[in-house]
Amino acid sequence: MRGILLIKTYAGGAALLGFCIVDLVFCGASMGVALLISALLDTAATALSSGDFSPVVRMTIVACLYALVLGGLMLAAGALKTRIVRVSMVRIREDAAQGLMAGSGTPCANSSEQLTVLGQNMETLEGDCVSGSIDMMESIFKIAIGCVALVLINPLIAIVSLVGMAVPSLIPQLFARHLSDQQQRIVSSAARYNGRVRDMAQGAEVIRSFRVVGSVLGKVDAEAERYQGDKASLGMTMVCVSGMASIAGVIMQLAIMGLTGVFAVLGLVTIGSIVAVAQLSGSVISPAVDLSGKLGKLRSTYPILDVLDELAAHAREATAPVPRKVSRSLELDGVSFSYDGRDGHGAADVSAPASAPKLLDECSARFEAGGKYAIVGKSGSGKSTVLGLLGGRLSPSEGRVLVDGRADAAPDAAWVHQSVFLFDDTLRENITLGQPFTDEQVGRAVRLAGLGDVVTALPDGLDTQVEEGGSRFSGGERQRIAIARALLFGKTTLLVDEATSALDRRMAARIEDTLLSLAGVTLVVVTHHLDERHAARYDKVLELSGGKLTDIAVNMPPFSS
Repeated sequence: MRGILLIKTYAGGAALLGFCIVDLVFCGASMGVALLISALLDTAATALSSGDFSPVVRMTIVACLYALVLGGLMLAAGALKTRIVRVSMVRIREDAAQGLMAGSGTPCANSSEQLTVLGQNMETLEGDCVSGSIDMMESIFKIAIGCVALVLINPLIAIVSLVGMAVPSLIPQLFARHLSDQQQRIVSSAARYNGRVRDMAQGAEVIRSFRVVGSVLGKVDAEAERYQGDKASLGMTMVCVSGMASIAGVIMQLAIMGLTGVFAVLGLVTIGSIVAVAQLSGSVISPAVDLSGKLGKLRSTYPILDVLDELAAHAREATAPVPRKVSRSLELDGVSFSYDGRDGHGAADVSAPASAPKLLDECSARFEAGGKYAIVGKSGSGKSTVLGLLGGRLSPSEGRVLVDGRADAAPDAAWVHQSVFLFDDTLRENITLGQPFTDEQVGRAVRLAGLGDVVTALPDGLDTQVEEGGSRFSGGERQRIAIARALLFGKTTLLVDEATSALDRRMAARIEDTLLSLAGVTLVVVTHHLDERHAARYDKVLELSGGKLTDIAVNMPPFSS
């Protein structure tokens, strides 16, 4: 059973075995209540005949103690189940997150699908797979122990009970494929709905300025209707499965009680046994009906488990080049690159165009450690692709990227991007990324990045909340935060992708001066605009054109695309 294997993998075999032992004892004790009631009734019947009620008193005391033990076992089983579910789901979420972060090849291509995997899918997995599988084990224990108890009362009744248990349990098998298909539709519709909501939130300014709020909300409502409709469809299927199982369960329980009545008339069973059979038959048939419903829900989670298996496998198999400080050089050696049949990480991509043009064509360039380099070129020429290759985020179609002459490593580099992402946390946390830097170190990075006045103006300084998406900061301020982050971590290689494009001329010049003044740091800057004054401070300026990197004169006129 995939659910049990999942629990064993993530919670551990020892935890699962411990729960099974405790729950088995608890289920046995629960079934024992029927036998205890039977014994108590038979003892009372005997006492009425003999006039000696002392055995009834003793049985009553035993029954009270039994109830206390049963309550303790129930508490222990519940606590173990809660722990198993918690540990399993934490580790499942960790695996899924690692698989999503591993990069190329993951089953989730965009943020809406990732939100679905880590949100809606996890809730379904917890309720219908992890917790549901534990409940199914408990139902199986109750059925097995109940049948054993019925055998002790009358073997023929036990056989009828086994048949009665099997009928409702087989019903979900008839709907297995349909349940799986419905769950897959829910996963897809949830991803589409999350995507619409994400776009609406991120594109609110565009939506309002073009006055298309109504049409956008209409699309969100349509996806919500589809999503809820798919969930309702699955719910109705589960109602049908549960209803059919319940009908079968009631019919089989009536058959068992009818047979017991016949045996009572024939004098084959006692009054206490009749009550015990009534109790036990319900304890066998009812778990069987519950089992059928849980089994149907478990099967509906198989598409989610398939995605989880892919993510876990990708997280285990993903291998990243070993980060290495550049002590001698960073080099492109005859590198070619295109998106022809490849994704953004250089892996196979069947959705790519059949004949994409080469962005780089047998391109070679050497960047000495500690040197300052600028790469210029027109928009779309592949400048950012060069940075991706140098940083190890892209794999070349042909040729090699060498770090100190080695092709099996990537530079231990800091990236400063054109588009800056900020976490919904304090400014300090966005700069330190949770690492234990001192106030002095953080303050120095802030000053070098030109953020001093910005921090001073904030209500709580560095402890001011950034807010989602960095909405309280301008584009230029967000880029300075990213630069402060890179400076703080003291990387010896900086890959800068249009980092000053959103800054005014004065601040851009100040940041670029700071970057060029960093001693011992290998700096590779990509830009579509470079003025003469700064060009003269670079060790080399390279122009990317026609898939080739060529040196151009440092004392050149201003370059602009």
